[in-house]
Amino acid sequence: MTASNATVRPKHLKASYLAPGEGLLRESLGTPLFYLPGPVLALLVALFFDYGAMTVRYSGLPAIPGVTWAFSHFPTFGAYAPMNYLSVFFIALTILAVLWLAYRYLRWISTVYAITTSRVIIQRGILSRDFDQIPIAQIRGVDVHQTIFDRIFRFGTIVISSEGGNRQTRLGNEAWKGIPHPFDLQRVIETATQSLARTNANPPAASPASPPPTAPPAAPPVVRPGPS
Repeated sequence: MTASNATVRPKHLKASYLAPGEGLLRESLGTPLFYLPGPVLALLVALFFDYGAMTVRYSGLPAIPGVTWAFSHFPTFGAYAPMNYLSVFFIALTILAVLWLAYRYLRWISTVYAITTSRVIIQRGILSRDFDQIPIAQIRGVDVHQTIFDRIFRFGTIVISSEGGNRQTRLGNEAWKGIPHPFDLQRVIETATQSLARTNANPPAASPASPPPTAPPAAPPVVRPGPS
């Protein structure tokens, strides 16, 4: 696979990151099932208990069996009823859950995984921007790991092993987590490495050098008649 048949147009990766003649083979965001379930669950739990505290404060709201009764038996402090303290506490938890959800959402949409004809790339960052890359020629293996939950929802973790992994090439030492359809991305990377290996093994033959120009034949000597 070469840049000539790579027709993917960048949607998430900045086009300016591609070198002249470099083709984009595949780009992907992580799945929201990896980034969002935790904060969404925390927000739902906070809202549930927030509502339970409000049912104590406002008797007209439908009570939650067990929860409303338990909250109503909290000890009072001074002139304030227990539901006031609980309401403030769970409202604060709700705000924290919303902030956590916003952070994870921004991290999800700002982390881009890309494979080009010459590199694999991670572009990430919300306010700042990190750009990690490793040449295709340095990739030595691509592994996919999936839990039961990952297999049900069709995502997983891709681990790329490469030569020369260090602090400057962090991409060779970390896993790509939450990748949708990871085996498809694995095949794209392996195809790119194999294509590059074939190109290096069979470089294009050089055109034969043209023979040096030959000198034009010397003109025959002019014979002049002598005196008679």
